[in-house]
Amino acid sequence: MAPRRKKNKTRRRRFNGINLWNAAEGLVQSNIITQNWFDADPLQFLIGHNSDGYGGHPQGGIPGTPISLAELVGFGEANGAANRAAAWQNIKSTWMPVVTQSIGARAGFFIAKKLTRGMRRDMNKGIKMVGLQNEVKV
Repeated sequence: MAPRRKKNKTRRRRFNGINLWNAAEGLVQSNIITQNWFDADPLQFLIGHNSDGYGGHPQGGIPGTPISLAELVGFGEANGAANRAAAWQNIKSTWMPVVTQSIGARAGFFIAKKLTRGMRRDMNKGIKMVGLQNEVKV
């Protein structure tokens, strides 16, 4: 008797583009963390620029001045140990507000995602008509 043929599974396309909703939520979450722990927005934390130019505080640990990633690791003239100590002090003193803000932001995005389902569906239809359905999704 011949062996049975197995049905091939239907191939599903995988979305490899960017989901703008998830990107916005990630930006809000990273802003919560960097504002509370490093006194900087996410871009300022990564790049190290502030309104005065490059860098924040070479001495480190000065309250009210942002700590960038370069300063945190001690790149250039920045004192990495002092900046790490200041960041650790900020983390210890503000961990509870960060947790509550993160949970609140997640809950807000969850509720807003449910409430805007129809509008997002229409936007995705428009994106599909333009031909960007494989790159962008709302």
